[in-house]
Parts: sequence; C-alpha cells; structure tokens
Amino acid sequence: MNAKCGAASLLLGALLAACANDTPAASSPSGSPPAALSPIPITTTVPTATPAPTAAALTASPLVAPTPTAVPLPAPTAAPTPSSCATLNEYLVVTGDTLWDIAVRNHMTLAALLAANPQVRNSRLIHRGDRITISPLDLWSRAETPSGAFGINERGQVVGRSTDTRAFLWQDGVITDLGSLGGSFAMAAAINNQGQVVGESATASYDDHAFLWQDGTTTDLGTLGGTDSEGQAFQRSEAGDINERGQIVGSSSTTTDTHAFLWQDGTMVDLETLGGESSVRAAAINDHGQIAGSGLVISDEDHAFLWQDGVMTDLGTLGGRGSWALAMNDGGQVVGHSVTASGAYDAFLWQNGVMTDLGTLGGSKSEATAINNRGQIVGHSETKSGATHAFLWQNGAVTDLGTLGGESSWAFALNDCGQAVGSSDDPWGRRHAVLWQLATE
Repeated sequence: MNAKCGAASLLLGALLAACANDTPAASSPSGSPPAALSPIPITTTVPTATPAPTAAALTASPLVAPTPTAVPLPAPTAAPTPSSCATLNEYLVVTGDTLWDIAVRNHMTLAALLAANPQVRNSRLIHRGDRITISPLDLWSRAETPSGAFGINERGQVVGRSTDTRAFLWQDGVITDLGSLGGSFAMAAAINNQGQVVGESATASYDDHAFLWQDGTTTDLGTLGGTDSEGQAFQRSEAGDINERGQIVGSSSTTTDTHAFLWQDGTMVDLETLGGESSVRAAAINDHGQIAGSGLVISDEDHAFLWQDGVMTDLGTLGGRGSWALAMNDGGQVVGHSVTASGAYDAFLWQNGVMTDLGTLGGSKSEATAINNRGQIVGHSETKSGATHAFLWQNGAVTDLGTLGGESSWAFALNDCGQAVGSSDDPWGRRHAVLWQLATE
C-alpha cells in the first residue's frame, strides 16, 4: 500500500505548517484563484460506541497484540501493465507549440521536460499530435492556497489536503471537496482502488477523529477512548492507510496514551504497544493484513515494527536510537527512516530481516515514504544546498525528482503504475500538490 503523512516525519513539518496556515503563499504574478468549489453532499455516520479490546483483557506477552477476526486473503494480483495505467500527465502538441512554451506553462525547466521525454531527440523539433509527458505535474495550478497530495490509487485518483478545500479528491483534473465531520479541518491520507478514502477530520465538538469516505458518505471511525491529565474526555484518532479489503490502520488516544489500531467490520481493535509504555502508530497496511508502524520499546526509543498474525516485531534501526516505518508493499518490504550510528537520519528499506540505508541526495537526512509492488521507492531528502527534494530509489540508484521550479518538493505516495504524488514549491513560492510520472523498468 502507499505511504502517507507518517508519524515522526522529520521533513514533513514544513509542508504541514504551510497547509495549516490559512494565509496563502506568495501570489503568482498573473492569474487568479479558481472559483469556489461546490462540495458533494456529505452524510456523516457515527457508529454505535463499542468498547475496544484492551491490554487488560489480553493474556499476550508485551510483543503480542490481539488478533482481529480472520478475513479471507484476496487473490494475488499482478502489478498493472503500462497499457492499463491511467494517463494523468500527458499533453498533446498543437500547432504553434514549442517545448520551451510547454515547459513554461507547466512551471518546468526545458531540461526537466526533456528528461521526462526521452523520445524527443531534437528539442527544436516537435510535431502536432506528439504526446509530451509533463512531470512533475501541478495538480493545483489554478489555486493560490497551499496543498499537498498524500495518496494515489491505480486508477489515478489522488487525495490530500488544501487550506481552501480541506480534504480533497483529484480525478482527471477535477477537484472535489470531501467535506469534514463537522469541524473546520480535514485531511485525506489514503485511497484504495475502490475509491474509499481515509484520513483525519475535526468534529463539531472540536475532537479530531479518523474517517472513512465512500460514495459521498463520511463515516466517523471513533476512537479507543481516553482522558486528559484532568480527567476530561480526550478523544483523538487518525487513519493513515486502507487496503483493498477495506481494513484501516492508524492511531488513537486510549485511557493512558496513543495506540495503533486496526479498524475492520465496524470495530476498532487496539494493537497495544511494542513493549514500551507509550505510543504506537500504525502507518501502513498491505493486502495480506500485515501492518507497519512505529512505537516506543522498553528502552524508551521509537522503533519501526511489523505486525502480522497478532505478533508485533521490532525491525531495529540503522545503528542509532530510533526508527520509523512509514509504508510497505504486498511483498512485506517496509520503508521509512532511521537514526544511524553517526546520528544522521536516513531513509531505509527493510526486507527479510535486513534494514538497508538508502542514503540521501547529498544532505544529512532523508526519509522513504512509499514503496510499490515493483520495488520502486519514493521519499524526500535534504540536498547539498540544504533544500528538500523528492527522490526515487530504484535498483540501487537514487534520482532527484526535482520541483515545480521552486526550492523544495516532497513525495508521499506511489502506485504500481509508477505515479508518485506529493507537494512542491513553484517559482512564485506557492506550495502545490504535484504528480510525478516515474520511469518503470
């Protein structure tokens, strides 16, 4: 499944700060914001409260979590072929076009446009009807407000958040406001191939709750319960991922702290902890029900974990004190970031019991946020200049995915068609949701 806004992200803070700020970034020298969007009708469904299983009711050891009701595994599916993938960022050349003009209209340099179109052998010679790939593609080009894309499915549907539409769904250039659970904030974090969307939303009572959106209906997933230091009710939850079986994972407040949860068939199950006394967050779930996330261990460090069949396994670190898993694929490969022995924060790939350092783009920190079933990995890294750029890791090589012409970019999600989404600065300092078309090998 795809990775979204992960827990303990080092490089995500700047983006979320921009998205949380209602003040638009620097305006474009020309153009105007789009007309207000008309959200589709939203029906909020609040499930009947059901006490979640708690640690006290379990007899498992500290590293064993409750086992949810068994669900038949789906039949294995092959990665989509290029011919079956949606075309999201292709431009058809018309009379009078030049590559320079196309690049400028899409906030790209000519060099970046040529890199995305290796079939073009002469930059001065293009013909009407030629198909030009635009990568990165600005999904929010008409708006002034900051936005970020956090999930994409195989159909090319993209979800995320903007300050003017809250949680949104982008499809074929059309942006739909998904509404909220009654509050002023909502963020969509993931979408599966059935079009089911999960994320986090403020409620009318000012709590933040995980939600499931499907066919115009928003369902409040509730919480595991909880109270603050003064004994007042404190209920917060967030959903981070959903698989093709409709199973949802995330984190929720409890009576003592924050725990990972698995939601299925209307019930939120507490996955307990990784041995420590404090929080655990589930970031990703694949179609076999394996869950990846992070939480405190007995030594009071955050460690990445893999949860399978009721057992939570510590994935270790790159030699330092801390690791965080942010995504996984159906093959059980896990990615995230970890502290190294030297104190750096580097992206990692974990598979078959081995955690591999994926390096950086020349800076001192990086994190991997998504991995698809082809083994392609995306994330973001500090560069030599100190900026943050989205990257692709493929077959041992790291490639800078560039920006929309501004200083920084971030990649957050990836599908099996090699389409990655995230956020990027444009030349005018605006931070927009963006899509990259990656080369598949």
